[in-house]
Amino acid sequence: EKECCITAKNTTSLLLKSKPDDKIFTYDYVADIAATQEEIFASVAKGIVDSCVAGYNGTIFAYGQTGSGKTFTMIGPSEESDNLTHQLRGITPRCFEYLFNLLNRELQKNGDNIEFLCKCSFLEIYNEQIYDLLDVTSITEDIRKGVYVDGLTERYITNARDAYQELMTGLKNRRVASTSMNRESSRSHAVFSLSVELKEKKGKVTNIRTSRLNLVDLAGSERQKDTQASGARLKATGSINKSLSALGNAIMALVNIDHGRARHVPYRDSKLTFLLRDSLGGNAKTFMIANVHPSKKCFGETFSTLNFAKKAKLIKTKVILIHNLSFKSCLIFSNLLFV
Repeated sequence: EKECCITAKNTTSLLLKSKPDDKIFTYDYVADIAATQEEIFASVAKGIVDSCVAGYNGTIFAYGQTGSGKTFTMIGPSEESDNLTHQLRGITPRCFEYLFNLLNRELQKNGDNIEFLCKCSFLEIYNEQIYDLLDVTSITEDIRKGVYVDGLTERYITNARDAYQELMTGLKNRRVASTSMNRESSRSHAVFSLSVELKEKKGKVTNIRTSRLNLVDLAGSERQKDTQASGARLKATGSINKSLSALGNAIMALVNIDHGRARHVPYRDSKLTFLLRDSLGGNAKTFMIANVHPSKKCFGETFSTLNFAKKAKLIKTKVILIHNLSFKSCLIFSNLLFV
């Protein structure tokens, strides 16, 4: 069906056509169908990568209905073998490029007084099981590290090409199932993490800044009756809906805590929410991308996604500079940002 149920009014608001009255939603950034991948990267990810080099944790995750363009936004066109240079490459490969450009600029500016160390990992959550994409491992929590997966493979990388090759290796292992709504619809949540350690020598003192950038491609939110799936695929759809529901519950709890209406956030209700704990209510600058399909036949899922983003926008995170020689932490309060 060609008729659209949604239109962008400007770069911060959109109109959802509904009865009896149309609804207007306002966000930090709205990208219409004509927006380029480069424009979306500049608005969504560039500032978070800048912050990671400065020593702050960052997370970018895409949420929305199956077929709404989450993987295209995060990775790029799946048919291209080299998204690192393709003009339609997504946020993740662009983050690789921009991050290492910043790090190399630091090296050129400071010479032998600065050095960096980067590692990456890649995991997926499928049917509430965690898989290492680069041995089924266990998830745990540490006061210093935050939430992490014990024994998860970490690969050292020295440039954007290294990072992209690890991404491609993981994507080949990612569980992809075919549904009637999207021939290459991903049926798992995927989390690609980059750890950055930047050492800067000032006289006899070495300052070390550490940070982590999480790039998250969530499985599609869809109604089971709309997918015509069965067996293992139906189980995966149910598991996805359960984890996304847990994500919604955690977000609502965080909003209620900010307003004094709740004390507990149910992070442990799913592997997804526990992994995203620091990103949602902890130490990270977080940007949630809400992908929606403009078709009128997708009105229900589009309305649900817009409401989800509207609620999540109310969350505030406490972001702390990770600096091993500073006796004072730089504490700032930052709203989640949305596209």
